[in-house]
Amino acid sequence: MSQVIRGIGYDAGVLYEKGFDSNPGLTEQILRRDMRVIRDELGCTAVLLMSSDPQRLAWAAGIAAQQDLEVWLQPRPFDRPVKDLHHAVRAAALAAENLRSAGARTGLVVGCELTLSTPGMLPGSTFWRRGSLLPLSFPLLPLANLKLRRLLKKLVGDARQHFSGPISYGAGDWEHPDWSIFDVVGADRYRDAHNSWRFEDQLRAEANRAHARGQRYVVFEFGSCAYSGAAAKSSKASGVLRGRADLTVPTSLRRDEQEQADYLSELLDILDRCAVDGSFVWGFSEPALVTSSIPGRDLDLASYGIVAAHADGTWTPKLAFHALAQRHRSGK
Repeated sequence: MSQVIRGIGYDAGVLYEKGFDSNPGLTEQILRRDMRVIRDELGCTAVLLMSSDPQRLAWAAGIAAQQDLEVWLQPRPFDRPVKDLHHAVRAAALAAENLRSAGARTGLVVGCELTLSTPGMLPGSTFWRRGSLLPLSFPLLPLANLKLRRLLKKLVGDARQHFSGPISYGAGDWEHPDWSIFDVVGADRYRDAHNSWRFEDQLRAEANRAHARGQRYVVFEFGSCAYSGAAAKSSKASGVLRGRADLTVPTSLRRDEQEQADYLSELLDILDRCAVDGSFVWGFSEPALVTSSIPGRDLDLASYGIVAAHADGTWTPKLAFHALAQRHRSGK
């Protein structure tokens, strides 16, 4: 797995909030269709699969591997006790090892921004609440990072008992793991209006440090939504969603697929200049956020997907889809 990874994130079903399943209608037919599109039409070489359900994650990984994609598994038991996280990582490690032993190219990402997704690291009752409070929680970050390093040491220990392939972690830019225990340095990196002045320099410095240690540097998550002004918010662009069971978006939002496409192209250019070893666009689809012509009901505006999801399980490619496919066809 020494070549540069051209990847995309795929949501196989995450319980972000109680009662909110991000992909409730996933079937084998849909998954096989999407994996073929990711390989053949997008030209991706790898997929980052995420799910809160260990069995669904293993099932999806098996289907992705059949399409000759490099498969990275990322368990996401958000807002669950730490013991559930340990169980999910062990299960994902076993699934990854089974695929690796059968000849598939696999990797394991033991978590995603755990200071936000795991209760007790930072103030807030849920993942979304902890994220919204993050700007106010900076004085607590040294303690949170100490807890994070302790947790990651245990999770990596669990994983290495079952998986012999590369192990990484999806770190937010406020997190500081001990990278010496990992095979690959992993990062979730979003450029927004607040960090654009330093984004490229910071990314290059992180990649250089990883390379100096003999490690690869992979960006596991980056992207934006398809409405005017979303790129300036980037990681917080989905915050326009309103409600819980009955989701809406502001009627003032204006669809701008070109902005999303330009953002991804610009970020990929930056990653190339910084000699990043691989990247995973976030993301292919967010099936729970379906598109609609009804004002205030076009939930796709709050989606990071490069396709617009429909209620019947189909989707329509956005401009970002075509931009990414053209880029890969050109060999970049």
